[in-house]
Amino acid sequence: MWEWIHHLCGWTSGAIGLVAQNPEWSLVVAFLAAIIEALAIVGTVIPGTVIVMGVAGAAAAAGQKMLPFLAVAVAGAVIGDFLSYWVGYRFRFTVRQWWPLAQRPHLMAAADRFFAKYGSYSVALCRFIPVLRSTVPLVAGIAGMSRRRILIANIGSALVWAPAHVCPAQLAGLSVDKLRAGDWQSAAVLGAGVLACAVLVWLLHRRLSPLLIAAGRSGPAATAFQPPGAP
Repeated sequence: MWEWIHHLCGWTSGAIGLVAQNPEWSLVVAFLAAIIEALAIVGTVIPGTVIVMGVAGAAAAAGQKMLPFLAVAVAGAVIGDFLSYWVGYRFRFTVRQWWPLAQRPHLMAAADRFFAKYGSYSVALCRFIPVLRSTVPLVAGIAGMSRRRILIANIGSALVWAPAHVCPAQLAGLSVDKLRAGDWQSAAVLGAGVLACAVLVWLLHRRLSPLLIAAGRSGPAATAFQPPGAP
C-alpha cells in the first residue's frame, strides 16, 4: 500500500512539475483536448475528457488557478461541437462513408435515433454520453439543423460540462498536493470531496444514460436522416 502511494506521488510530482514549468502549454493542451473530445470521428478514439481532467488536476496541485482552465474547456467544447456540426453540414453526402464511420455504422445509427428522439436537445444531452457526444452534432449538421439552435444547445451544455469535469479534477489535484506535503487530514477531506463527486456522477449516469439510450433505440431507423436534397 505504502509503496503504491510512493509511486503514485512520484509520478504525479513529475506531472505537476511539468505543468508548473509550462503553464501556458498546459492551457493549450486542455483547450485542444476539449476540442478533440467533441470532434466528430476523432472524439470516438481519443479520450479528451481524461486529458482535460488530468491537466487540470496537475495544474491545481501546482498552484495554478482554475478559471483559465474552465474558460479554455468551455471554449474548446463549443468549438469541437460546432466543427462536428460544420463537417456534417459541409460533407453531408459523403461523411457516412468516412473511416471509421463506414466500418462502424452502429455509431451513426445510434446518433440518428438519438437526434430523432430529442431534436435540438440531443446536442446538449449527448455532451455527457460517450461516443454520442461526437456523433450527434455531426448528425445535426447532416440534418440541416439551424446554426442558432446548435449554438444555444452547444454553449449551454459546455457551460455545464466544463465545471463538471474541471472542478472534481481540481479537488483531486489539491488532495494529491496535500498528500505530497504530508497533510493527510486535508488530503482525506479533499479526497472525500472527489469521491462524492464521482459517486454523484456515477449515480446520474446510471440513472439517465440507459433511459436516454433506450429512448433513442426506440426511435426511427438510421436512414431517417438523409442529407437535404438527397434522393
